[in-house]
Amino acid sequence: MKNLFYAALVLLLIAGCQSQGPERYSTTGPEIDVVKSLVADYEQGNWESWLTKYADTAKVYHNNWDEGITANELKEAFQESLAPFSTYSFKDEPIFYEKVIDNNGKTWVNFWGVWQATPTGSDKSMDVPVHLSVNVEDGKIVEEYGFWDGSIIQNAMAELTAMQNAPEAEQAIMANQAKVAEAWSNYDKELFASAASPNVVRNANGIRIASNLEEYAGLMDVFHSAFPDFNVVVDSYVIRDGKSYLTWTVTGTNTGEFMGNAPTGKAIKTHGMSIWTFDADGKAIQEDAYFDNMELYNQLGYTVSPPAGE
Repeated sequence: MKNLFYAALVLLLIAGCQSQGPERYSTTGPEIDVVKSLVADYEQGNWESWLTKYADTAKVYHNNWDEGITANELKEAFQESLAPFSTYSFKDEPIFYEKVIDNNGKTWVNFWGVWQATPTGSDKSMDVPVHLSVNVEDGKIVEEYGFWDGSIIQNAMAELTAMQNAPEAEQAIMANQAKVAEAWSNYDKELFASAASPNVVRNANGIRIASNLEEYAGLMDVFHSAFPDFNVVVDSYVIRDGKSYLTWTVTGTNTGEFMGNAPTGKAIKTHGMSIWTFDADGKAIQEDAYFDNMELYNQLGYTVSPPAGE
């Protein structure tokens, strides 16, 4: 009986030391190297080298599950769709690769990155998050699924086309309102000054907040001190008779003092509308902004107390 016990123990030890099969998850490996090389060829426009990463029978599904195309068809589609852009690449951060082996034994490389591109004739870039799942076998891609929000690209191109086709006066307004939004997001007071009149006015919910560039810059100081990651996105706009009626979304994290109050560490996301008036040269001369202050304060955790009774 003792010998049987030791024999069983030896078998367990041997089984424990044997390989448990291939590693099911990793962030390195030859399959990941294939996808990294694919991305590099894409960024450099090295299409012949890019094409060699795919098996002859490879099928590619982009923004769908059912209608696959060949790698050569994808190459032609990429070359056509990238033609309107002066630059394009994936940002260095964030970017992530992982390799997984599924229950059927297939090896997949998952890729997450942010595609950044600038249309020809524009100085404004766009960011598009992209996800790819790529099945790699014997050093070749045999199946690929990719997903991203194409509306970001479509909207940016439509905006550029509208600007190029607009009358000269409207083009100046569109260019300067884009500078204003960028200046707010990047805390660039000089850029704002280049798009505005020295006596620019800002009214917020009907109350005069600023009457010149210096006072307007002070307002930017207040918000960027309180929300260092303060960001403005213009959601939509209509230009009529020298005025732009636009809606916007603001995001940020309260890590600095705001209106005399200690930072809360809370994130905000608030929406509003501004009516911008421009002069004959397209310079901003007045902003009338409308937004819900209570929404902002609620997100920061502030509360409103009823007045004390007599």
